Amino acid sequence: MIAENGQGKAGFYYHLEHCCQLVSETYGKPERTAWTNGDYVRLGQILFRKTGVQISPNTLKRIFGKIKTDSRYYPQKATRDALASYVGYLDWDRFVEAQSRPEPLVEPPTEELPKLPTVLPVAAVNQPVASGKKPHVNRRFWLVGLVVLVVSAVGILVSNSPIAKQGAPTAIRLICKNPVGENPHSANLQIEGLEQFVDRSARYLIEFGDGKRKPVDTTTILYNHYYEKPGRYFAVLKRGAQNLDTATIFLPTRGWAATAYMMYDTTRVYPIELPDLFVSGKRSISAVETAQAGIDTNRTFFIEFANTQVTDIDADNFELTTHVVTSPTRTGVRCSQVGVTVYGESSKHSFDVIKPGCVYWSQIQLSEQVKWGQRDDLRFLGADLRTGGTLALRVINQRAHVFINGRQVYEASYKQPLHRVYGVNIRFAGIGTINSFSLKDLKTGKVFDGSF
Repeated sequence: MIAENGQGKAGFYYHLEHCCQLVSETYGKPERTAWTNGDYVRLGQILFRKTGVQISPNTLKRIFGKIKTDSRYYPQKATRDALASYVGYLDWDRFVEAQSRPEPLVEPPTEELPKLPTVLPVAAVNQPVASGKKPHVNRRFWLVGLVVLVVSAVGILVSNSPIAKQGAPTAIRLICKNPVGENPHSANLQIEGLEQFVDRSARYLIEFGDGKRKPVDTTTILYNHYYEKPGRYFAVLKRGAQNLDTATIFLPTRGWAATAYMMYDTTRVYPIELPDLFVSGKRSISAVETAQAGIDTNRTFFIEFANTQVTDIDADNFELTTHVVTSPTRTGVRCSQVGVTVYGESSKHSFDVIKPGCVYWSQIQLSEQVKWGQRDDLRFLGADLRTGGTLALRVINQRAHVFINGRQVYEASYKQPLHRVYGVNIRFAGIGTINSFSLKDLKTGKVFDGSF
């Protein structure tokens, strides 16, 4: 059907566009503009084979925007369910629900101690000596019982040895063989124990921690993923809605690094090479420099400033303060938001400050405590910083305080500690400026290398 005009349709199209991008990535050709008619025919055949839903090539062209119409085509529920199923979700509703919550935090699985096998007593050992029997017959049974006990004891020792544990996994595990790499980074992820513990009736998938995911073929144990921006990522192996295991991937930087990308175009990320960024007094990247890097500045785009490094700063006792100027209103930039992220060893802290009328798109995460503007009241994150403003995040013994222009707007405690700081990220919609930045450990006074 052709969608009617209405304010509520914006969210529909956002989810539809995101789903189309995931479908194209799962299909293996992320650049949809290069698709031929044959690609739509093949995709329709794949969807029918995997979901049982027949979608014609022309319908797929309308969904993906190949055939232009007066207003964006919005497919029927069965069609949306098929697309969502193809990218690893139960149905369209589950897909939309997943977009309204962050990637789940995964605690390391606790390894259960192996249960010792019970050694049953040999009946012959406890039998009384029958009258008239020769003593050597009883000794023979006694020796048999002793051999059984020795063999059982050896079996227990072998089963508890590191070699035995290494050869016989006790659960399904997700392991990254190269967890640290430069930007960009091709991570090699392997699943161990899948053959031994697989549930053929369940759906498995990997959420890579960067907004992308991939269904798991239970006959395949090796998966590669391309990480294209600096940061600390948590790849999660899931069985249905259950988190099975997590693997950590870390892309450090050498000082501050700038990266630009466009909304919905996740296949193109553009590093902006500027020597001595924030060191020589340069506090922003101009629209001209952004365009020279390959960004279409007439569309919605984002610029991230990242400084990722392993530090000794306590991520549960620190203070971050920065003075920023968000983007002026321009083509593709309406809400002028800025996002601040502190990467920890096991999770992260992050929050978005956005113009008051746009708080629907804001979010705040303090370790495992997460709130989203689509479902929570985040009006306290609404602020217009186009003329400048100060943001601060102070964490004391796992209790976080958020400040905007010197006024505390939010505080909350969390349970899962972050341990060490692994870097920071400041993201602007459009052109933003960072006039100052500081991060320090509240216990030791140690200052983050990159403060200015």
